[in-house]
Amino acid sequence: MPQKLPTIRQKRLGAELRKLREAAGMSGEDAAEALECGQAKISRIETGTNGIRPFELRGLLRAYGVTDPALIDSLVDLAREGRRQGWWNHYAGSFPGIADLAHLESKAVTVQVWQTVLVPGLLQTPGYMRALFRGGRHGYDDAEADRCVAARTARQAVLDKPDAPELTALVYEAALRCPVGGPDVMRDQLRHLAERAGGERVRLRVLPFDTGEHGGLDGPFVIYGLLASGMDVVMADSLTGAAHLDQDEEVRRYRALFDSLASRALPPAASVELIERLAAGS
Repeated sequence: MPQKLPTIRQKRLGAELRKLREAAGMSGEDAAEALECGQAKISRIETGTNGIRPFELRGLLRAYGVTDPALIDSLVDLAREGRRQGWWNHYAGSFPGIADLAHLESKAVTVQVWQTVLVPGLLQTPGYMRALFRGGRHGYDDAEADRCVAARTARQAVLDKPDAPELTALVYEAALRCPVGGPDVMRDQLRHLAERAGGERVRLRVLPFDTGEHGGLDGPFVIYGLLASGMDVVMADSLTGAAHLDQDEEVRRYRALFDSLASRALPPAASVELIERLAAGS
């Protein structure tokens, strides 16, 4: 049987528990004694290989001297996530990473997206999604493409919740000019972008071609700001899948890159004007 890989939620929880243990000046052996378990169990929890039950977690936090109620509740909630059922469970067999994405999007206070050649997933229309899933590197048949569209559409519902995260999307001009799905699909997609950009919690800005070379050419990424717990996460795309980064220095580097790109992007109003102009001409 293949080894079960740790989820982002388990990795995040484990990394935070390691930080808290080290801040308390305790060794893995000390933590194991506090939890009355073997040191190997503490190691597996901190690497995300194993989860931890809420009552055990509270015991560890007491041993580490953690008293902040908000932090305690956030970590306990994270420990419970793996046992919860949600809309994503319907798709988990086909899309193993969808629970992690749904978790990050539902817990985020801010979502900062940089996209180079594609419209950000949370802002895609069904026609645009279907074209991507049928072509590109996926090549799914109609049935599988429809299933992918349904899963991504379900994820987009997070933007319409009362506690929706604040989405800031920086999009390279190439993403607006690449005619995914043909002229009609692309026209609808551009109109949808212009409409969503007028919402209270969605900010869309375009980085124009005449910017020249910039740090974002290496590829897209998303920064999830999880302010309730202070454990921010970066998802960076690659051909082999999305890499999740949560070390403080890694997150700082991506935030600095995002700020650099934002400083060179068109203002929101000018960005919408460009999108509407492209929609009219497509």
